[in-house]
Amino acid sequence: MVVGIVATVALATVLPVCIAAQGPSLPPDGRPIVALSSELAASLERLHAGSAAWREAVGALAETGRRVFVVTPDRVRVRDPKGRRDRPFDDDLLAEVQPLADEGARVQVVVVVVNVPLLDQMHASGVRVEFQNDLDRILAHEVYGHAIPYLLAGSLAGRCPDPAPGQRATEACAVQRENQVRAELRLGLRREYGLDGLTLARRFRR
Repeated sequence: MVVGIVATVALATVLPVCIAAQGPSLPPDGRPIVALSSELAASLERLHAGSAAWREAVGALAETGRRVFVVTPDRVRVRDPKGRRDRPFDDDLLAEVQPLADEGARVQVVVVVVNVPLLDQMHASGVRVEFQNDLDRILAHEVYGHAIPYLLAGSLAGRCPDPAPGQRATEACAVQRENQVRAELRLGLRREYGLDGLTLARRFRR
């Protein structure tokens, strides 16, 4: 399936990609959010356990029959718009979100790609809980901030954007939603856009 990817963390490009047919097929078990790695699944469990806002949104999403698939980069291939050979997901891209819209702009599925190996590498010299906290922050932004609004609306009209140029991060819809979950999990509030809202950014500045 060909989709357009909008980078939300590391790069500001538009790329068409396809989901690679690798490993088991996506499980048709009715779960509204499906994670295809153990680290992502564990993060989703922490978010669900710690955030009432998250649980309420997931409950509402379950009633729609629509889904979020949270995957690692090995599950996607980037398709060149000029017809050249597909290539792997960018090594330096931390996360992307993509609603899969039909010709009528209706959305039944959103794919969230999180570069867990890159995040793990960036946290190689730190403690494990910092890696877990940053992964939770990323999923709070990508899933609760971006993916779920698309799916609850059932269309591209549900877009909850990142900060526009010149806009304060805390005024952006996706950051406001992310901060709801962060507050409940005591993960600190995000006040800047980009990587500054993660633990790893503070370590690199030391």
